[in-house]
Amino acid sequence: MQRKRKTVGVALGSGGMRGIAHIGVLQVLEEANISIDLVSGASVGAFVGAAYAAEMDLYALGSFAVQLRKKDVLDTPNPFRAGVFSGKKFKKLCSIVTADRPFSETSVPFWCSAVDLCTGRTDYLHEGRLSDAVRASIAIPGLLSPVSLNGKTYIDGGTVEAVPVDILRQNGADVVIGVDLSLSPPYKLKKVNPYEVAFRSVDIMRAAIDRLKPPAADILIRPDVSFMGRLVPHDAQKCISIGRTAAFEALPAIRELLNRNESC
Repeated sequence: MQRKRKTVGVALGSGGMRGIAHIGVLQVLEEANISIDLVSGASVGAFVGAAYAAEMDLYALGSFAVQLRKKDVLDTPNPFRAGVFSGKKFKKLCSIVTADRPFSETSVPFWCSAVDLCTGRTDYLHEGRLSDAVRASIAIPGLLSPVSLNGKTYIDGGTVEAVPVDILRQNGADVVIGVDLSLSPPYKLKKVNPYEVAFRSVDIMRAAIDRLKPPAADILIRPDVSFMGRLVPHDAQKCISIGRTAAFEALPAIRELLNRNESC
C-alpha cells in the first residue's frame, strides 16, 4: 500500500537583490523533479515566489535578472518621502514577472508576508493582484515607501520573519524547504551610508529574532551570497549559480526526507 505523496512547501526568504539566488534554487528543485505544492515569500522572496507561482519560466526569469540594471530598479531618490525610493519601478517589475495575474490564477497556492505598520503583526497576503501584494512585501523600511493595501499600511515582510515557514504548515505542507539569505554577525562594513545603516539594522533585528525563534523549515538552504549588494543588481549570474550549488548540496537530504516512511 502506497501512502499519499507528501505535500511540499517552499519558503523563500528576504535579502534584497541577493534573492536572485532563489531562482537558482528553484531551477534545481524543478530539474530534480521535486514537486512544489505551496510557495511563500518575504520581500524579494515574494518577488521570485510570485513569478514562479505565475508560471514564469525559471530560466527566462534568470535571464531577466541578469539583464537588470540600477536604472531598472531604483527611482530618483527623494529623502522627504516615507521611503527614499517610491518603489514604482519595483512595482513595474512585479507586474512584468507575474504577467499582472491575481492570486486566483496562480499555478500553486502562494502567500507573501507583509508587516502591518500599525500593529506590528505579519499578514500573509493571498488575494488581489500579485504585484500589489509583492510591492507591499518589499517595502524595505526607510528605503522603499510603505504600501497602503486593504485599508492597512505595510512594510517589508522580512522585518519580522525572514523565512515565512509557518504559513505553509498552516496550509497543509508536510515538508517545508526554506531558503534563508540572512547574514549573521559580525558584519563587514565597507562604508557607512543611510542604505547600509538601514540594512544592517534589519539584519541585527532578524538575528536577534532568529536566536529566539529559528526558521522552522525541515530543510534550510543557505546560499552564501554575501558578496552581492542588496539594492543594486550585480553579478546576478554568479548569484544564481550559488543558489543552484546550495540546492544541489541539499538534494540528498530533501530526497531522504520525502522518501522516509512513504510506503508501508
